[in-house]
Amino acid sequence: MKDARPLRGRRTTAPSPAKPAAKPPATAPRVAPAPPASSTLPDLDPRTATGLDRATEESLRRGKLSPDASIDLHGHTLAEAERALARFLERAQASGARVALVVTGKPARQDDTNRPVGGRIHAEFPHWLNRSENRGRVIGVRPASPRHGGGGAFYVLLRKPR
Repeated sequence: MKDARPLRGRRTTAPSPAKPAAKPPATAPRVAPAPPASSTLPDLDPRTATGLDRATEESLRRGKLSPDASIDLHGHTLAEAERALARFLERAQASGARVALVVTGKPARQDDTNRPVGGRIHAEFPHWLNRSENRGRVIGVRPASPRHGGGGAFYVLLRKPR
C-alpha cells in the first residue's frame, strides 16, 4: 500500500490517527443486550421483497425455485382464509418447507361503476403475514412468477423450524 498512488484528479485524504477506545469505569455493571422481540421484525410487503437476499429474490422472480408447499385460498371467506393461512404456514414450516406458494386470487379491479370488485383476500394477505403468529415463521414474501400464478399468488419464504 505504501507505493499506491491516487488516480489523477482525485484528492488524497490523510488517514486520521486512531484514537484509543475509552475504557468504561470499573464499577459500571455489565448489562446483557435484550433479545430481539418478534415485534421488532420489519413488516413484510410483497412489493419490496423484505428479508430476501439478491440471489433468492432473483431466483423467485424468474420462477427458478419451485414451491415445497402450496395453498389456494379461492372460495374462502376472509375469516376462513386467514385461519387456513395460519394453519398452512404452521404445517409447512414444521414439515421443513422453505418456499411456500399462496394463491390469493387477482387484485381488486373496478366494475362499470368504478367500484372495486373482488381481491379482498389478495389485499388482506400482507396484513395476515404481519400478525405475530405468522411473522415469526416468515423470512420474506414476493409476488409469484407467471409460471406459478403471477399477480394472483405469492411466494412465502419460511424460517427453519426450531
